Amino acid sequence: MKEERVKISVCYEGETSEFEIRRTGLRVLRGLEKWGILSLPQIEGLAFNGGSEKEKLDLFFNGSFEDEYRGASYKVLERLEKRGLAKHHRHINAPRVYALTREGHKALEEAGMARIGDYREMISDFMVKHELLVSGIGLVMSELLGLRVSTEFERQVLSRGHAGDFPLPDLWITDAEQPKAVEVERSLKSAARYRKLWEFYRANLPGPAVVLYIAAFPNGTKLLLSRARKFMADFIYVCDLMEFKSSLGRGPFVGYRGDEIYLGKPEESLLEPLFRPEESLVGVRPY
Repeated sequence: MKEERVKISVCYEGETSEFEIRRTGLRVLRGLEKWGILSLPQIEGLAFNGGSEKEKLDLFFNGSFEDEYRGASYKVLERLEKRGLAKHHRHINAPRVYALTREGHKALEEAGMARIGDYREMISDFMVKHELLVSGIGLVMSELLGLRVSTEFERQVLSRGHAGDFPLPDLWITDAEQPKAVEVERSLKSAARYRKLWEFYRANLPGPAVVLYIAAFPNGTKLLLSRARKFMADFIYVCDLMEFKSSLGRGPFVGYRGDEIYLGKPEESLLEPLFRPEESLVGVRPY
């Protein structure tokens, strides 16, 4: 069956033209609008790959896939770039990433598919690895676990600049029973920094909301739980990145008191937790 197309008009390099864009192309543009930047494997997993959850997770974390430069995702992105609707950029020691352009966002608006009123420009070399990791984690949460996830940029735009001094988290999971801020930590910060941030969270988190940390550095779970215990931050829960991946996002986030939060059904987790609550703080020097 022939894929449905949408007719749009764009102005690119000073010339206005009208052409038809396929729904798959619009789906890619919507993904770029939401996540800001995405790698080719992430776009493949999001919009084209109909494989297993494990295969999708590997793509979300920038795994390779067969016929990378002859696949549907590459061909669609090539067409979008030729029309000025998307653009790619190379960063130091990072995969090539794609982002939406002004005309790409206008195309979404014209098709009635824009979600937010702005788009994100390319980011610095310093931030690209962090942003790709955040996107991968967010894709697992939204595409595999079916959670309502918003990005930091989405919340900035939707708040119309009225977020004030509140430290917007990397991701936010909307949940009527227990909203969740998600922070992706690639390195351990100073104790003073956590104290200040967690004091702000303690004073401003709505109702039963919690903060979930995904630790992407050695001994991250133990060290973050040690900090949480020191500051009596019982709304802080931590999961190691390796465990998050191996459990397809369904592993436990553990608090310093030993209680757990799951984003998916615990029985669906594929592996035993890497850190059991009762041993998570053993041998950790308090800070």
